[in-house]
Amino acid sequence: MLRVAIRLVTLSTLVAALAVSVWWWTDPGRDWLQAPSTALALVAAVTGIPADRWAGQAQARARSIAALRRELAQNQQVLLDPRFRPENQGVGQVYPRLMLGAVDTALVSGALNASRDRELVRRLLDWRNAAEDLNRRLEITELRLCIVDVLEREELVPLREMLGRPDGYFAYAARLMQELAGELEDAGQAPAWLRWLPAPLLGDAAPHRNAEPPRPIDEAPHQVGEAPRPASGALSP
Repeated sequence: MLRVAIRLVTLSTLVAALAVSVWWWTDPGRDWLQAPSTALALVAAVTGIPADRWAGQAQARARSIAALRRELAQNQQVLLDPRFRPENQGVGQVYPRLMLGAVDTALVSGALNASRDRELVRRLLDWRNAAEDLNRRLEITELRLCIVDVLEREELVPLREMLGRPDGYFAYAARLMQELAGELEDAGQAPAWLRWLPAPLLGDAAPHRNAEPPRPIDEAPHQVGEAPRPASGALSP
C-alpha cells in the first residue's frame, strides 16, 4: 500500500507540473510559475525513483520477516511432535524435520538490510546451523532404527532421554528458536519515523501482529530448558 501511495504522489506531481508548464506556456508573463513547476518536477523525480525503490525493498523485507515468523511457529510445533516423546521411541520410528525454506530464501534473496538486520542475520545463521545439524542427526538415528530388528537397552534409554537433556541438541535448538523469535519481533516493527502513518497505508511494512510467534518451550508437554551448544557427537549420548 505504501508503494502504491508513493506512485500516486509521483503521478499527481507529474500531472501538476505538466499543468503548470502549460499554463506558463500559454501565459509567458507569469514568471512566478517557473518555481512551482520546477519544484513539482523535483518531487516527482525523488518519489519516482529513490522512494519507490525504498518502498519495494521495505515491502520485500516485511514479507520475508513475516515468512520467517510463520516458519518459526511451525518449527515450534515440530519440536512438540509426539514422535519425539520418550514412550514413542523404538524400531522403525520416523521423525519430522525442522523447516528452513524461509531462512534460506531470506539469506539469499537480499531482502534483509545489511546494516539494520545485522544481528538478525547472525541469529538466522546460528539457527540454520543448529537446525541442519539436528536434522542430520535425526536422519542418522532413523537409519539406525530402520536397520535393526531389536533395539538394545543401552540404545533405547538415550533415545528416551534426548528431549529432556538440558545440554542436548533439542534444548540448544529451542534456545536459539526463542532468541530468533525475539529478534524477529523487533525487526518486524516499522521504523520510528513511519509509525505515525496509518496501518492501511503502511501495508506490508506494518508490524505483522497476526503472525503467531513461537510459544515458549516451557509450555511443551516435555520440559526443555536453556542449554549451551552441545559437543559434537550422535543425537543420543
